Amino acid sequence: MTHETLLYSAEDFENKADTGLIMSSLQWLIDHYIAKEKYRLQMVRDLQLKPGNLVLDVGSGPGLWSEKLAEKVAPDGRIIGIDFSQDLIEYARENLQQSPYKDFVEYQRGDFFDLPFERNTFDVVFCSNSLMYLTDEDKEKVIKEKQRVAKIGGKVASKEYDGETIIVYPIPPELWLKMKSAVARVLSETASSDYYDEYVARKTHKIFLDVGLTHIDSIAYPIQLSYPLSPSAKRYLTQESEWLIKTASPYLSAAETEQLMSYFNPNSQHYVLDREDFWYLVVEIMALGIKQ
Repeated sequence: MTHETLLYSAEDFENKADTGLIMSSLQWLIDHYIAKEKYRLQMVRDLQLKPGNLVLDVGSGPGLWSEKLAEKVAPDGRIIGIDFSQDLIEYARENLQQSPYKDFVEYQRGDFFDLPFERNTFDVVFCSNSLMYLTDEDKEKVIKEKQRVAKIGGKVASKEYDGETIIVYPIPPELWLKMKSAVARVLSETASSDYYDEYVARKTHKIFLDVGLTHIDSIAYPIQLSYPLSPSAKRYLTQESEWLIKTASPYLSAAETEQLMSYFNPNSQHYVLDREDFWYLVVEIMALGIKQ
């Protein structure tokens, strides 16, 4: 099953964002994965999974990683995806039915802080883009829980991104950098109930050290998107950028906010996503550690 053969579209399900952020909504998760799929395939290769491995995918969401993970562990391995969102689990289960790897994957609802598995169960415990919703204290708790269910000698892996690395050309850098500085200021002032960590990727290596994982490696993936963009990439870039701009708006002038929004408005003469010189960069980082 590829992204072109998803059995159900996002519109078939309530497009809920359990965290209250567009970045956790079903449509955004699908668009995000599709836009960066070739990089995701490299990340899966870098996990160095083996046939027969038992893998836990924490925060599996709509199941977009599962088939790629299953390809590496078949025919005797298994992928268990766990998520707190019942909507996303139902979506993943429905799409799994048409996958050639459906017998190697299962999904269940669960608590990231109290994973429903015995100690020393999994060869690899993987998660993608889930730590940004947690405070630094809770990040460590979740990594410790992943470490608990990994086997001795097993691998813990966490893939996140760093918002400071986002570049969008041809937006003027002085305006884009002002917007990103404002985002950092707003997020630093945000109440813990609305916490979101735009800079989580740089912290993961230290968290792995603090919880006692060894042989830690951090692999950086400079992800680039350029013209011509797919519809999924356009939706992804538009929603991500509009969230950044709206977040920054308390420290931007109305004219600055309007100008930034115009770059992502297809009805504006300043729209950048159809320009032949358009270029986007973000750095994602996958931290890997071994349980001793």
